[in-house]
Amino acid sequence: MVGTALARRVSTASPEVELAAREDEPELRRLLRENPMQGRVRVSLEREPDAFVAAAAEGRPHHTVVARDPSSGRLVGMGHRAVMDVYVNGAPARVGYLSQLRVDAAYRRRRRLLAWGYEVLAARRAPDEEPFDLTSIMADNQPALRLLGAGVPGLPTYRPLERFVTVVIPTWRAPRWRGGPPVEAGRREHVEEIAGCLERNARRSQFARRWSPADLVSSERCPGLRPEDFRLSFDGGRLLGAAALWDQGCFKQVVVRGYAPALARWRSWINRGAWLVGAPPLPDPGTALPHAYLSHVAVDGDDTAVFEGLLCAVLDEARRRRHSYVVAGFAERHPFLAVVRRRCRAREHASLLHVVHGEEGARAASRLDGRVPHVEVALL
Repeated sequence: MVGTALARRVSTASPEVELAAREDEPELRRLLRENPMQGRVRVSLEREPDAFVAAAAEGRPHHTVVARDPSSGRLVGMGHRAVMDVYVNGAPARVGYLSQLRVDAAYRRRRRLLAWGYEVLAARRAPDEEPFDLTSIMADNQPALRLLGAGVPGLPTYRPLERFVTVVIPTWRAPRWRGGPPVEAGRREHVEEIAGCLERNARRSQFARRWSPADLVSSERCPGLRPEDFRLSFDGGRLLGAAALWDQGCFKQVVVRGYAPALARWRSWINRGAWLVGAPPLPDPGTALPHAYLSHVAVDGDDTAVFEGLLCAVLDEARRRRHSYVVAGFAERHPFLAVVRRRCRAREHASLLHVVHGEEGARAASRLDGRVPHVEVALL
């Protein structure tokens, strides 16, 4: 195995780097749980009850690389690569997505771990896959941006592609639909039409997912998603646009792990005020945030009026189901982001999409045209 060979050549004082095995699964969930994202509210992006269920939804094949302390066997780092079926320059393609980089605090200065991990994952690239990968780095994560752009020996090139904005929309402030093209709930008999709408619109965007009818009803590819979770806009029997409310709580969670000191001190008073205005409270540490994703968005011609109706319908359904938040995401240039900003009072989190490649992928990466990226935020 590639990872085993790599582990043999590093010194005994260094963590062993190899592909994760099935028996590593509990340790993968521990790493995700114990390495939260920092901020005023510290949150961990978790994969309960099985990290490999979420991995299967993100792409196929998928591989997780781990760094293991040689003395204790404990995992001290991880990274993930899943292969997405997408469109690149208008043509079907298979592209890897790099994610879930987690390293325990004591090992974060060991830069060679990143190079070894990437080497293991890159060795799994199949001949039918593009010679580059895609990843996303938070725009305010300056240490990571400096490190990955510094040309560290053994690391691939990280080429900035586009600014991507994730918006967290509170449903208690969600806008009401003011009239326009009618919107209705999806049904099982709509699956073929939904897949067709997603397909024809994905061709116009960079890295947009390809969804077959079978994918949309698959418990492996879209766990927790049902045809009735879609909202559809028709005109004279023709499907103009689609969007889904995807509750991923059965396999992915955002869990509050703590608060900045000032916010922690005032949390009880903030929660009293939240109760008065009908807003959700700041939850206790260890609590999963009740949220769902705006996913599978496709509208013919990027008609903003049609999208606005779909957005309001999805938010209304989220409120009815008692989700406190809906998470959406669009490239900075995408016209739908302007609609969300105009209609919703949402919190924004910016990241930078990067194309990641070695020498063999430089030419292919340079040939990406100017299409607006439309990556699926629910699977990042």
